[in-house]
Amino acid sequence: MVVKDTVSSELKSYSSVLRESCSAALEPRKIASAVRKVAEGEDRSKNLVVFGVPEEQEENVDSKVKLLLDKLDEKPRITDCGRIGQSKPGVPRPIRFKVSSSDTVYQILRKAKLLKDAEGFNRVFLCPDRTVEERISRQKLVTELKEKRSADPNKHFIIRKGEVVFLSERTGCVDNV
Repeated sequence: MVVKDTVSSELKSYSSVLRESCSAALEPRKIASAVRKVAEGEDRSKNLVVFGVPEEQEENVDSKVKLLLDKLDEKPRITDCGRIGQSKPGVPRPIRFKVSSSDTVYQILRKAKLLKDAEGFNRVFLCPDRTVEERISRQKLVTELKEKRSADPNKHFIIRKGEVVFLSERTGCVDNV
């Protein structure tokens, strides 16, 4: 009888702990926040941001983006194209535009390095649309990358999968540092 009472009381305490922890995890506010983050990530996955395109009065941003994409031999359907951020004298605002799929974004980003050789686009850069947290994280990685490159200029470091890695010259493969 003592064992039965002990098991019964332990099950009751276990179920009360479980009920409390699950109710905290399933709060409507937390669920809504998680859903919002996933939806925002999905929305941003189809966006690209272009830096370094000169800004003019009464400009046609769509045509500038199409000209840029022509240099990359890409002709995606562009929507929601416009300048973002606050205007500052002498500093062109970035352009954000949306394409039909995240695969198209990936395809364009893979070709973005070709812009450095294109006349008039050598100071133009493309990147994915990132959240504030992602931008802060990326900036830390870039700082770490610069430190490693200056400490050992004979090695070729890159950012891959969220970390700074050494790219072997011989094999073209990532080596652990």
